[in-house]
Amino acid sequence: MGFKGHRHIVKPDGSTEEAWETYVCGHCNTKVTGAVVAKYSWQKGARITITNKWLLCPNCSLGSVIIDTIGVGKIGTNVFPGCPFGPKLQGLPDDVEAAYEEARRCMEANSYTAAELLCRKILMHVAVEKGAREGESFASYLSYLENNGYVTPPMKTWVDLIRQHGNKATHKLEAPEKERAQSTVMFTAELLRLIYEMEYLANEYVSSE
Repeated sequence: MGFKGHRHIVKPDGSTEEAWETYVCGHCNTKVTGAVVAKYSWQKGARITITNKWLLCPNCSLGSVIIDTIGVGKIGTNVFPGCPFGPKLQGLPDDVEAAYEEARRCMEANSYTAAELLCRKILMHVAVEKGAREGESFASYLSYLENNGYVTPPMKTWVDLIRQHGNKATHKLEAPEKERAQSTVMFTAELLRLIYEMEYLANEYVSSE
């Protein structure tokens, strides 16, 4: 339990598989096999082992930390710094872009509830930006986007998922699962791509001819 002293920190020499770790570097956003500079394992209670690994990226030479948690009901890996989740989009209004980038950073920090709430806020803002009245319900904003052609019939299923996830994040204390939050952000990204980015790219293409 706790730090047991420097003598328990392992410093691999690169000759074994444990001396290397495959991960996505949060500094250069590149999937690499990084060098494990040092690692330290400790017990949390009787059944949980936590291992900290300090890594060096061979691409950008910057450092990261991986924390592995292994035990009954607690198996997971977190990388710090993480990479912003979801695609980078072009042509978004400044305020929409700021909110979307914040949602991506929330995913990076494992703040899944915050990410889903931001996605809900983004949809409401987009509806108002496209002409809906302020102060309406979330459902009315989705209906507005649908009735005005921004949400097509094939999109309705996954736009409704954004609504459901946003409602749960707003009204329930239970934290969303990582996979659910990822789907919320990805569906939001696709909606923003269709509403803003495709028009932006089309205008760029036309202007370049």
